[in-house]
Amino acid sequence: MLKSILMVWVLAQNLGATQQAYEDYLGYTLVDEGVMPAELSIAIERPELAGRPFATLMPPGGPQVGIRIVQGGDSGYQPMKRLGWSAIELLVKDPIQLKTQLEGSAFRHLQGPDFLTDQKNILAMQVTGPNQELFYLTHMIDPSLSFLQPEPSPVPVGQTFIMVMGTPNIDNSLSFWREYFDNGIVGPIPYRIGVLSEAYDLPLATQHPLALVSMSDGYGIEIDQYPEAADPVPGPAGERGGVILVTLSVDPAGLKKTLPWTMSYANGQGAVTGGVVTLPSGTPVEVAFTAAVLPAASD
Repeated sequence: MLKSILMVWVLAQNLGATQQAYEDYLGYTLVDEGVMPAELSIAIERPELAGRPFATLMPPGGPQVGIRIVQGGDSGYQPMKRLGWSAIELLVKDPIQLKTQLEGSAFRHLQGPDFLTDQKNILAMQVTGPNQELFYLTHMIDPSLSFLQPEPSPVPVGQTFIMVMGTPNIDNSLSFWREYFDNGIVGPIPYRIGVLSEAYDLPLATQHPLALVSMSDGYGIEIDQYPEAADPVPGPAGERGGVILVTLSVDPAGLKKTLPWTMSYANGQGAVTGGVVTLPSGTPVEVAFTAAVLPAASD
């Protein structure tokens, strides 16, 4: 069973400048530094990232979902022009006030704040960060009224609670989650996604198939069906950026079957602790098990 989001891996053209912007305007703090492992870089089809430095930042309060900034973004990256992880949705206290605070910063306003439904329970705006990485900044007035029910952020800018993913075939994507995980799913439903329509020069009233996969800790994955013109993962050379990987916490006791590992991790006893899985859309996801799983005994 999918439990929560642990880490979002984002490419940066300038690691230091991006870290400074996240600290100054999102209130995030540095908790870890390192370099990109070669094995992981190969598993996500980004071998050129091996050995690149990264910095991990966390919100100052509430659930600790990290954003790991990796040096290696391209200046030609455009959000939502390729499949895969496309947007980071953060819980915030006041999108209207935050819009004012971000003026003149490396964060560029795109749309909102607007209520997303007629119930006026979710107020959100969209901005891009220093490397054109796309953020949805969202305030839930009453989480109990939503399909996803995360804990409210105790700080102005809190944790990632939804990761948005683009797919060429939403039915195939949902079949994967249903095959391996026992989590709730809503959709697909037709929905207006203004930033997606703008990326492909479509009328803003265009409705795109959208679905949500829930996690037990109140997090979720939004799956959007992208137009045929979307580039495949990892995108053309010179245009790579944005989110390259998401780490999810998974309770292996809730799995319906063994995951189709691209690469697996094991402890000293040979038990599987997680690994990397490639989704039908070509999107990589890193899995961290809540408990190690011993291999099945051979006959």
